[in-house]
Amino acid sequence: MYLGKHVGLVRNRWVAGAAAAAAALAVGVVGGTALAATAAATTCKNVAVPVTVAGQSGSIAGTLCVPPKARTLQLLISGWTYNRGYFDVSLDPQTYSYARAANNAGYATLAIDRLGAGASLHPLSLFSTTEADIRTVHEVVQAARKGSFGTSFDKVISVGHSLGSIVAQGEAGIYGDVDALVTTGFSSAINYANAYVEIAGRDHPAVSDPKFANSGLDPLFWTSQPGTRSLFTNTANTDPAVHAYDEKTLKDTDNLIEGVTLASYTATNAIAKVHVPVLVVTGTKDPFFCGLNSADCTSSETLLQHEKEFYNTSVQAYAVPNTGHDIELERTAPLANQRMLQFADSVVGAGSGVRGSAPGTRPAPVAPPSGHPSVQNQVLDVAFTQAVKPVADAYAQLKQPVPGLGDTTNPNPASAILLGRIAALVAQFAPAAAQAGLGN
Repeated sequence: MYLGKHVGLVRNRWVAGAAAAAAALAVGVVGGTALAATAAATTCKNVAVPVTVAGQSGSIAGTLCVPPKARTLQLLISGWTYNRGYFDVSLDPQTYSYARAANNAGYATLAIDRLGAGASLHPLSLFSTTEADIRTVHEVVQAARKGSFGTSFDKVISVGHSLGSIVAQGEAGIYGDVDALVTTGFSSAINYANAYVEIAGRDHPAVSDPKFANSGLDPLFWTSQPGTRSLFTNTANTDPAVHAYDEKTLKDTDNLIEGVTLASYTATNAIAKVHVPVLVVTGTKDPFFCGLNSADCTSSETLLQHEKEFYNTSVQAYAVPNTGHDIELERTAPLANQRMLQFADSVVGAGSGVRGSAPGTRPAPVAPPSGHPSVQNQVLDVAFTQAVKPVADAYAQLKQPVPGLGDTTNPNPASAILLGRIAALVAQFAPAAAQAGLGN
């Protein structure tokens, strides 16, 4: 009941803020950011950045939305088996779309499909690694700064979710070309038991899924099994209509090779000398980046304590109450969005970007090549799911009374200190090694 009132209060404050902004049109500026005198609309368009991975050419695709005069860009990077729509949900967008909230605050946004997802390049799976993902995101950052989209952005804030946060963190540490970092659905140490058993146990080959049956992807590109997307949310805090929307619109592909290579991110990414301000936003009920040998996410204070062990820069943290892994898909999304924009305003700012502009018309998403899986793929899929999914389901039940697995406390807090110190020890070598490995 309290949480519902709290979310309602955020919405009321947003409405009141909009009214106050309208009243301030006489002076034309609020908090240093220009306001829309004639409610000029945000403009949106699809963009693509050419990339090459292991000799395979393609692009990183995304949707760019720019309010009038905006020169600060928020680069939005979605997580495992999600496409660019995660940060720009069209179902009740005033509640769930972070991109629209950021546009309303004067920021340009570029929501991208990572390597191996959506309309972006799907290289042969052997080459679809976390390192390649990081490098291609770096190319997107450089394109934004150089004016490849028609506007040269002076400032770039990298905003990730889950695997997208791992990529954003790695890019910020290795290349040092963003001005701030926001990680969501994430901490600097993964709960490996929950993540690999529960997520992998509910995934299957993309070509076995009707949504991607005609994609032609190789067998190591995977997606979630139909009807299992709710594992990413606290269902008690999620509208059932959002789960259906997720399955139909946001569900996408990822690659097992990246799923394996991301496991090393604590050593190769978090310790890679991030020197910009960081905000960590994680749900208090996130089972994948909280708990055993990971962050204690029961409060913002305990989350911050954990993250400070990994960074040598200014770090802030917000534990979103009663919220699972998919922060943008739960009823508490407005709380997270408000905190993220407060951080962006305080450490970078929207500059000359016009606030309160009318939302831009988003280009229609490209539907994946759906169809009926072949008989062979259907048989293999049935055999796989019958062997693996029951294990994941049983694990989900058995873990409930176990501290660190059934909740988001860390029964071994010394592990975070140890991991942080190991990260600090390796940090002096990681950037150079990573740059060499990425061919730069």
